[in-house]
Amino acid sequence: MESQNPPKNHFYFSTHDLLIMAVLAALGGVASTYINTLSDTIQAIVGFAGASQWAAGLHVIWIVLAFAITGKPGTGTLTGILKGAVELMSGNSHGIIILLVDLVAGLLVDFGFLIFRNKRNLLPYLVAGGLASGSNVLVFQIFATLPSNILAASAILILFVVAFGSGCIFAGLVPSLLINALAKAGVVRIEQPTPKARKTGWIVVAAVLVIAILMAVFLRVSLQGPEQIPVNGTVTAPYGFPGDEDIEKVTRRMEYKGVLTEYTGYPLKAIVNAAGPDADADTLLIEATDGYAFLLSFDELNTNDNILLVQSGSGQNATFDVVGPESSKAWIRGISRLTVIVSDKLFFQSADGSEYLFESDDWLLDMDSTQIALPDGTQKLQGVALWKVISTAFPNQTPQTVQFSNAEDGVSLTWDELNQNDAIRLFTVIGEDSISYALAEMSGEVILFPVTHINIQ
Repeated sequence: MESQNPPKNHFYFSTHDLLIMAVLAALGGVASTYINTLSDTIQAIVGFAGASQWAAGLHVIWIVLAFAITGKPGTGTLTGILKGAVELMSGNSHGIIILLVDLVAGLLVDFGFLIFRNKRNLLPYLVAGGLASGSNVLVFQIFATLPSNILAASAILILFVVAFGSGCIFAGLVPSLLINALAKAGVVRIEQPTPKARKTGWIVVAAVLVIAILMAVFLRVSLQGPEQIPVNGTVTAPYGFPGDEDIEKVTRRMEYKGVLTEYTGYPLKAIVNAAGPDADADTLLIEATDGYAFLLSFDELNTNDNILLVQSGSGQNATFDVVGPESSKAWIRGISRLTVIVSDKLFFQSADGSEYLFESDDWLLDMDSTQIALPDGTQKLQGVALWKVISTAFPNQTPQTVQFSNAEDGVSLTWDELNQNDAIRLFTVIGEDSISYALAEMSGEVILFPVTHINIQ
């Protein structure tokens, strides 16, 4: 006689577990873009070291919730990997580094809960949330777009403490209160890890720790900058720096995120001028080995004497970092190339004859990045909401329609479609030696490319 017992589930994670992790990872990955924008804005307003880390716990809360609901060690790591993948595909400016950041965060969530037998208490939440949130400071200090000598040990400690505190509140206290409230209401069950699951969890943590270390070493090696940085684009004498050019080092004292430090390096303006830039050149594209890129205007390049190219190490171990620009986003670590660009002029023209010249570097704090499906392939681009530009350029006008056109095509959108709509944006498209513009949505759908004329009616 056949057994009437239902078949056992031989998989560690059930379909329900995987669904919970996928949903929370997707929510966390998408939310991180907006959290970064908000934290950068507050950082710019407050202006002291650690201000942007107040939101560190908001990035981790999703991973903690996933573990709390499933109760299975390893959930944090898998959710972190999924969240990192979502952020990477949605155009996170840090590139592949974000995978390591979320992997380490997920690993520490697992670790934080595993060291306590009873996860119903508040303490496991605080430890898991605090450690996971603080870990981003250490990972970004090693890999992200920050020169390695920017932050002293005391500044790193300040950043870590602020991030840890944010994690205790947003990724510890808040999830604990939420999960316990849902459990009392009967919406979720608080699962306690079995001894076998705890043993499996420690094995997973150990294995993932090894993977994280290997990944960190691989990235450290693969993101090593070139011995000579190509300086090219719309120039008469492209070359590799450092070369035979006679550029003397200078020393400057400057502040980065509240930390005053002395830097010695080569003036970036002199490096670019040695290549003989075109008379119409107006933008410098700075690219890093991790895929991060930033546009610096010639106006700032020629007037800000603090912008330096700082060298760390020598020979094959040398790396070059940019320090000194007004925007902290342009303090870039591991420079791979400098490209001089002549950008297309894009004017907004209103019905009364007034004009507004769009300068992308004026809108950096308002930009978000996403993958845009251009005719030549998908690219990660940064764009600003059109309604913000129009409202700023023509504050005393209420448009009816906005017409976008190029030499071959055109499209019109009503002001009702654009006003307060952050999804429709003007994206900056960086070519080999030129800049153009695309009208597209944050979903990646292109409305018109290139955009050469904008008329406000």
